[in-house]
Amino acid sequence: MFRIAIDARPLTQKHRTGVENVGAQFAKLLISEPRRHRWHFYFAEPPNFTLPNEIRWRSYQGPGWLRLVLPLWLLVDRIHLVHFYLSYVPPLIRFLKTRTVVTVCDLMWLDDISFVDTPSRKFFVKGILPSLKKRVDRFIAISEATKRDLVARLGVAPERVSVVHPYVDERFRPVEGAKEEIRRIYGIDGDFLLFVGTVKPNKNMGRILDAFGKLRKRHSSAILVVAGFAPPFWDDAKRVVKGEPGVRWLNYVPDEHLPLLYSSCLALVSPSINEGFGLPLLEAMACGAAVIAGNTGAQPEVVGDAGLLVDPFDTEAITQALFALWENPSLRRELGQKAIERALSFSPQRTLAQLLDAYEKDLSHL
Repeated sequence: MFRIAIDARPLTQKHRTGVENVGAQFAKLLISEPRRHRWHFYFAEPPNFTLPNEIRWRSYQGPGWLRLVLPLWLLVDRIHLVHFYLSYVPPLIRFLKTRTVVTVCDLMWLDDISFVDTPSRKFFVKGILPSLKKRVDRFIAISEATKRDLVARLGVAPERVSVVHPYVDERFRPVEGAKEEIRRIYGIDGDFLLFVGTVKPNKNMGRILDAFGKLRKRHSSAILVVAGFAPPFWDDAKRVVKGEPGVRWLNYVPDEHLPLLYSSCLALVSPSINEGFGLPLLEAMACGAAVIAGNTGAQPEVVGDAGLLVDPFDTEAITQALFALWENPSLRRELGQKAIERALSFSPQRTLAQLLDAYEKDLSHL
């Protein structure tokens, strides 16, 4: 039995990003196996929930949490392996014997740093990139696509990369009466398309809005609901905030509302330029929604033949996919059924097995 530390900060985050959602998923699964190893959960904000007695935890809300305090905890707790949900390992850990594992969601920022919000760019270039190159023992890639990028772009040996797919939570399933609830909560009446996620450049919102504008020329009642943050760093996000005909921006929505939105939408529209995985795609599929995704990155890995895959750089292809789903109920039903079946294969049991296997492969080096 080994002592394994987890950067558990995502568990106490109220408004999570995609990266934090993955980190929270992995941590929750380990809570379900409290006796497999000696787990140590490290928090900044103290947890407002009860952990099993077998799991030890620490918290500290002051400065230097990641660079100074966490390495000290690793030393005091005699940790064999530590897992960071971010792709960053503090430099001080080089002086410890602790094995290091990081989750890598994507590397698209290596091609275009504008995919990263302006305040974080320096950290990615000066912090994350050197960390990935010099201070990581094992990489957890959340898709085969991300693993291929790690090998091709950073020269990481394939045997140092474990693929651990995120899973779809059991709360994501078709919800009876969802349209009535969405009408009551948000005042959205009638059929609508849905986008879920932070409006970043890789999400391709500019082309989605352009394609939606063409849809509205034929179907003037069409609505596009955008659920997610729209940071002010990018022009596409500014278009969402400013507002365009038929577009309803909800900003961040509570997690408990997502199954309602997915269950009541006509389709999820998410043809990203690139994705390391695409958790909203999987969540929507589990709720029986037809999806439009890009044919790049990990999106085909998630969607398979259970959705429409389009060239994300081709606005006309996105437009035709919108027409196909808006105007063809039988196609929506067919894809919705396929989507539910495919989503079932992304189970928490499989994710947990992949995660534990990744840890135990790396611990074999001790």
